[in-house]
Amino acid sequence: MMMLNKSSLALISLSMAFSVTFGGSAGFTNPANSGSVSTAIAQNQLPTDWNVFETPEGAPGRRIGGGTRGTCPKSASGMIALVPENNLGLTLSNNPTFLFYVPKIDGVNPGQIEMEFLLVDESDPENVQEIYQQSVPLPTVGGTVALTLPPDENLPPLQVNQFYSWYFSLICNPKASDPSILSLGGWIERVEPSPTLTQELEQLTSRDRIAIYERELLWFDAMGTLAQLLQDNPSDPFLRQKWNALLESVNLSEIAQAPLVNLEEEQTSTRDRR
Repeated sequence: MMMLNKSSLALISLSMAFSVTFGGSAGFTNPANSGSVSTAIAQNQLPTDWNVFETPEGAPGRRIGGGTRGTCPKSASGMIALVPENNLGLTLSNNPTFLFYVPKIDGVNPGQIEMEFLLVDESDPENVQEIYQQSVPLPTVGGTVALTLPPDENLPPLQVNQFYSWYFSLICNPKASDPSILSLGGWIERVEPSPTLTQELEQLTSRDRIAIYERELLWFDAMGTLAQLLQDNPSDPFLRQKWNALLESVNLSEIAQAPLVNLEEEQTSTRDRR
């Protein structure tokens, strides 16, 4: 699979220069400039708006695919990142889960399209550091894919109160000298819980933690936990209602009914087709 290096990052940035979506702010200061979002969490002072946090200055973000160019199929423009409208979400975890809706893309042969996820530290523009890269099989059906950072001792830990950029890219004609790339992108920030919050979470089941993650505006934790539970219990009415409500809260209700794609099964299916 194609590895996304610095030159590829430049292509990704170019692909995101069209139809860029910037998030608004509800008056909170930028956590990168003011210190710790977790201070507000500890004091339980957060408002209920997922878009309350300011994104890095001058940086583009994009959660919905725009018009396709080059060799990318038109249907590929339906890709969506399951994140708030400002493309930024918080997490307590060193191994957060990222969720992306990928529409069914017809009429392509194996090798014509590849997908990749990339997490990078761009805090120093002169020294961009790749944190994690994963090749993703193209689903045979439209649905939502879940990508979780593995508990790998070789991966650098996510630093608290630091923005990390994520990119989810569909690479068309990847073996060409100038492949077409359609990318989504945004940010994740790891925050540190207060001792009280840590104790509260330790006493709860994964199912009951969802409400706490919502209260604390921990988007990636709420959605990642829901996705994991729904994989095992896809018809659970409580989980479905929570999933639908969270997506509606960020204006993504149109993909709430999309199935969760099991990537392990997709990889097995891909090997069988070969």
